[in-house]
Amino acid sequence: MRQRSMLLLFALVAILIVAGGYFSIVNPITSHLQYGLDLRGGVTATYQAEPTPGAPVNANAMAKAMEILSYRVNKLGVSEPVIQQVGSNRITVDLAGVKNPEAALRYLGQTALLQIKSPQGKVLLTGADLSGAVGAIQNGSYVVDLTFNSKGTALFRAATTKYLHQPLPIYLDGKLLEAPVVDNVIPDGRAVLEGGFTSLAQAQKTALLLQSGALPVKLKVLSVETISATLGHQSIVASKRAAAIAIVLIAVFMVFWYRLAGFFADLALGVYAFLLIGALWAIHATITIPGIAGMILSMGMAVDANVIIFSRVREEIVGGKTPRAAIEAGFRNAIRAILDSNATTFISAIILFFLGSGSVKGFALTLMIGIVISLFTAVVLTRQFIRLAADAGWARVRAVFVG
Repeated sequence: MRQRSMLLLFALVAILIVAGGYFSIVNPITSHLQYGLDLRGGVTATYQAEPTPGAPVNANAMAKAMEILSYRVNKLGVSEPVIQQVGSNRITVDLAGVKNPEAALRYLGQTALLQIKSPQGKVLLTGADLSGAVGAIQNGSYVVDLTFNSKGTALFRAATTKYLHQPLPIYLDGKLLEAPVVDNVIPDGRAVLEGGFTSLAQAQKTALLLQSGALPVKLKVLSVETISATLGHQSIVASKRAAAIAIVLIAVFMVFWYRLAGFFADLALGVYAFLLIGALWAIHATITIPGIAGMILSMGMAVDANVIIFSRVREEIVGGKTPRAAIEAGFRNAIRAILDSNATTFISAIILFFLGSGSVKGFALTLMIGIVISLFTAVVLTRQFIRLAADAGWARVRAVFVG
């Protein structure tokens, strides 16, 4: 029994050390994470909605504008954007990692009002009559293939019938893109927008704008704040340094105060850190400075759980119980205090997550995940290590807890 426990303990420690070295040096798991605006660099902008004739700024218009902006941002491929309404007529947008912030902001704020007019200037169809738009290459030119919905198909068929052999001017945000001459009646609700595009990317962006629909109000950029990638990189380096210092100090304290048990607790904390980062990677969470603060705070709670457990075990050993009996009693007596403290913190994190916004949500999310994982590592993993050490006879020989 003793030899088997010792071999199993050695195997577990060896596996954790090798895995820790691989995921921290050879293939750092942190390199696979997504970083937020404050770490990666990017831009945050504030738009103000302005009324135009026939388009007042109201709750419905702002809700529609938010929906369209979200669609456009998602199509840009920005990781974890933050879009939120501020007051009754302003919208803030945070875009992390964008290479050309100015172009992105112009694209997001473009009204994208498509109009097909008669030769006399009467509006015949608008972007609201579209069901799809796709950028493409046709006969060596960059174009946008338009598909109308059922209503638009009927209107377009009537327009091409009425204005056969006449031009039908096409406007985007009041600017004339082209005025093709109708050669044939078009009954299938399909059209090609040439527009003088100079690249496929430009045609695709125009198609995305048309797909998202026209903004119901005009959005004016009030303020723009850009965080450079260099500053973001410096923040990442500083955050990693702070986390490393905190981990080293915690590890030294645990070994100094709790001897071999502290070493096992450090191993469990290493597993905790790996599981936490892996969980954030699995759910595609974006790491921000407040999120790192939540990780460090939850690590502190994991250490606190180990301290409570070890203190209870030490009391049981001093009281005369055998090492194995002291371990079981210590964990049993400590679990209630650990659950109480973690439960209250978890509830606070839930409130922050649902009532907060942006970076506050990131802090709350990492804190909640960290609490759950810390309970597992402290109550299950550390306990198993200490049990194996006691079964191997180390608790008497090395004075694991009381020195």
